[in-house]
Parts: sequence; C-alpha cells; structure tokens
Amino acid sequence: MTSSAQNFGSFRDPAGRVFELDNKIYRSVTNVGQKDYQFFLDSGLAESLQKSNWIIPFRQVERPEAELAQDNVYAWLSVDKVPFISYPYEWSFHQLKDSAVLTLKIQLAALKKGMSLKDASAYNVQMYKGRPIFIDLLSFECYEEGKPWVAYRQFVMHFLAPLLLMSKRDIRFSEMFRNWIDGFPLDFASKNLPWTTHWSPSCLVHIHWHAKLLRKYESTRGEVPDKTVGNMSKEKLTKFLEGLLDYVQSIKAPHPTTEWGDYYNDLNYSDAAFKFKQEIVGQICQRLDPKVVCDLGANCGEFSRVLPKTVSTIISPDIDPVAVDKNYVQVRTQKETNIYPILQDLTNPSPGIGFLNRERKSFMERARCDVSLSLALIHHLCIGNNLPFDYVARMLSSLGDRAILEFVPKQDSQVQRLLSSREDIFPEYDLDHCISAFRSYFLSVETFPISDSDRTLILFSK
Repeated sequence: MTSSAQNFGSFRDPAGRVFELDNKIYRSVTNVGQKDYQFFLDSGLAESLQKSNWIIPFRQVERPEAELAQDNVYAWLSVDKVPFISYPYEWSFHQLKDSAVLTLKIQLAALKKGMSLKDASAYNVQMYKGRPIFIDLLSFECYEEGKPWVAYRQFVMHFLAPLLLMSKRDIRFSEMFRNWIDGFPLDFASKNLPWTTHWSPSCLVHIHWHAKLLRKYESTRGEVPDKTVGNMSKEKLTKFLEGLLDYVQSIKAPHPTTEWGDYYNDLNYSDAAFKFKQEIVGQICQRLDPKVVCDLGANCGEFSRVLPKTVSTIISPDIDPVAVDKNYVQVRTQKETNIYPILQDLTNPSPGIGFLNRERKSFMERARCDVSLSLALIHHLCIGNNLPFDYVARMLSSLGDRAILEFVPKQDSQVQRLLSSREDIFPEYDLDHCISAFRSYFLSVETFPISDSDRTLILFSK
C-alpha cells in the first residue's frame, strides 16, 4: 500500500480505511469490521439507506489495484467521490441542522434493522449534490437489546450543542469547530447558553444535566460511562431518539441582519451594468469550458448561478454566515446539485487541522479549480484588509490556471465607503498596478470594461 493512497483522516477506525487512487475513492473493510459490515448488507439497511439517498453510493469490488494491498481485508468497496469536501466549521446553520437531522433519521432507520450508529460525528456527513449525505459506511454496528446509544454524547457535542449556541447566542459559534475537532465540550455549551434554556426540558436534559453528569465523573476521576442516558429497551430508545429529532428540528436559525446577507439590495450598479456583468462572466466561462469553478466571495451565489450548466462543481465560499445560509437554502430548495456553499474568510482560510495538521485538509488545497471568480472582491482584500496586489495574485494563481477578476476602482462608491473610516494609504491601487502585479503569475490578460460602470472584468490565464 502506498502511503499517498490512504486518506490520512481515516486512520482512527480499525474496521477499515479510505483510499484515493486515480481520482477514485475506495474503502477497505478489515476483518475487525467484517461482522457488522456483513449484517449491514444482509439486514437490508445498506440498500434501504442508498434508496433514500441518505448514504454515499457504494458497491463491493475486487481489490482495485496492487497499490492498495493491505493485510486482513475482508472486502473492498468502491465509493462515489464527493466533488468538494467541506467541514462543519465551514457550514452554515441549516447545513449543520440538516446534517443533524440526517444522522438521527439514519440512527432510527438502523434500529429498525437491528443496527445502531457507533459514531455520530459531524465529519461523517458531507454536502453532496445539494444535500447532506452520510459517508462513513463502517459506522454501523449490530444493536444489543438494552444497550444505550453509544454515540449519543458525540451527537450532542457535534450537533446539538453548536446548533443551540448558534441559535441562542451567535450564528458564528460554528467556527469554533476548528478548535474542537471532537465536538463542543458540554460544560462550555452549558456555561455559554442563556440561563433561560434551563426552562427548556430538552435543553436541560441534553445539555445542562448532561454537562453536570460529565463534571461529576471527571471530579471523582471516574471513567465517564457511555450509558449517559442509561439502559433502555429498543422501544424506549426509539422514543428517546424521536424526541431528540423533534427537538433538533424545532431549533430556529437566528438570521441576524448582516452587511453581506443583503448585499445585492445595496449596490451601485445600474440594471444594464449588472446584466452586462452576468453576460460577460457567463460567456467567458462558456468559452473556457471549466469543470470546477471557485466563486470567491460568492455572497448568496448570484454569479454561481449564471455559470454554464456544464460546470460540474461550483465552490461557493463567502465570509458572511447569513449569506452562506441563504445560498445553501436556495441550493436545497431548488435542488441544485453542483453548487457547494461554505463559510470562508479568504484572509484567514481554513488551515489543515487535526493530527499532524493532516486529518482535515486546508481550504486552499481543497479549492483548486479550473477557473476562479473574484467579483467585487479585490477592494475588500486590498483596501479592507491591506493585502498587496501581489498577494492576491499569488493566492489566485495557487487555485488554478485561470482567474476572472472584477477590478473596482478607487472612485467607486463601495471603495469610498471603505476609505471613509480610514486613511488612504493606497496610492498604487489602480487598474494598471493590478494588472502589472498579476502578470508575474499569469501570462495572458484580457479586459472587459463593464458598460455603464467604472469597473472592469479581467481574465488572467497562465
């Protein structure tokens, strides 16, 4: 087995490993995972979940390649590849909530077939064709009568606690997943939720009493038991999970008003200029015929949606959690299968985290594309965040061979708004200096002045 073939994030599970070879995804099932995996098939659970589009499509195959030689393998699976991998700290409120609902529905479906989830990690879910999908095919184990749900505490730490903090305190709490890759500590969640949540029976049980129980065992240096909710029959466990599902579904998004969540209602474009910009972006991409596009600073995805239908994957990041949530809700409502909204600060993009900083890949590594879009973004990076043109050019060059950039000149009202509260220390912020800096990374430059506007679209190509 070549070390480069194995996905570094799958090393923790003795039941199997994930591999990538020739742009295809494979999963091994070891002898450790044989019993549960075979029951997963024989019980009909695997077929049922695939028909419901709740788990990633897979099929059993012969060992794919000599490079994937591994000891003690019971079976090899070929698994559909997720076009763009994202992580919980990059998700909007509804992305996390929908993932929580999916996890509970799968757990309830598994119980009916005599199985249970042994893991309830948010990292077991990915956004796939406009919806969340469960990707950990080896998370299922045979259910034992009277045994509690061993993944309950993990579910609360990965889903319920951050959802409540986002809903009751601040929608930006999800970003703290970066610090706690194993989920939100329950004492932290309990301390930071409003006192009024103690009057909610569900929040009291799942968060506050749960945190108190964990503190009790930690203070006595006792082992924290898996039986947090105690032994219960299958019928009682089902009712418990149904109640938890109802509670999760009742959690409301805060959706505060933000600067970018209402961005397109506060522009200085004329209708003609905005339409011209849409047409030019669409025409350029039609000519370039990219398969993967990264729409940087996508806001609610307005321009992600003018791209040709031939673009199979559109990464749609933005810094604003409300805008990202609106984008995702539209993706879900319209059943759009190629747009992947995520939360991302381009001046502080998601780094590689986890063990050796390799369990979860950096945004820059995952966002490589055929064409990047940077529309009405350059002034925020260069004036709002003091980034030199050279740094922006270097970033876009690292993402792909072509970049479409909208240059917003200093006389534009949006730039003037940025400068209204600070000293203008940007004497070289103009179109010529921008193009000059980008020529160090791109060989070809095409400009498209936007009619009825001072702005210019530029296509840079290597």
